[in-house]
Amino acid sequence: KAVQFYLDFRPMLLNDLLQVLSPRLDHTRAVSFFLKTNQVPLVKPYLRSVQKNNNKALNEALNNLFIEEEDYQSLRASIDAYDNFDNIALAQSLEKHELIEFRRIAAYLYKGNNRWKQSVDLCKKDKLFKDAMMYAGESRQVEIAEDLIEWFLDSNNHECFAACLFQCYDLLRPDVIMELAWRHNIIDFAMPYMI
Repeated sequence: KAVQFYLDFRPMLLNDLLQVLSPRLDHTRAVSFFLKTNQVPLVKPYLRSVQKNNNKALNEALNNLFIEEEDYQSLRASIDAYDNFDNIALAQSLEKHELIEFRRIAAYLYKGNNRWKQSVDLCKKDKLFKDAMMYAGESRQVEIAEDLIEWFLDSNNHECFAACLFQCYDLLRPDVIMELAWRHNIIDFAMPYMI
């Protein structure tokens, strides 16, 4: 009732009230109340101050607020610091976002959930070649690394082919690399890997 009163008559003091009540407040219930009244942006300072509790409803509300505000840096910091939220649902919503940084975060979330192929495919679609090479190398899966190498060759991106040979060095098979380089007439790009 006090929260509703402050919301109706003193909305600018609502965060102060919530800060005082936070030790005794059920944060999940508070978040659902503010979601229902559509006032989550108003209580952002309160949400940030109690995020250290790593509450699922609170984390998801704050992450959605960062997406609404298009604040990808805060979203990335929140994802790295607090892991209690639905990773896959957030990644699926972000992979269709219009801003590339949010799609990059989606690929990062897929990587964190060992969905390497989805992560690398999303990076390829957005031409985030460095991330694609890094995730392929971290996956420790030969077929993902070789698929990326072949994709670089099909798109005539020889420089990225050479960089990927370096990034995924221990995953790639020399006979496959030699054959691909010979077929595409780019032995010079593959030679540092061979040596």
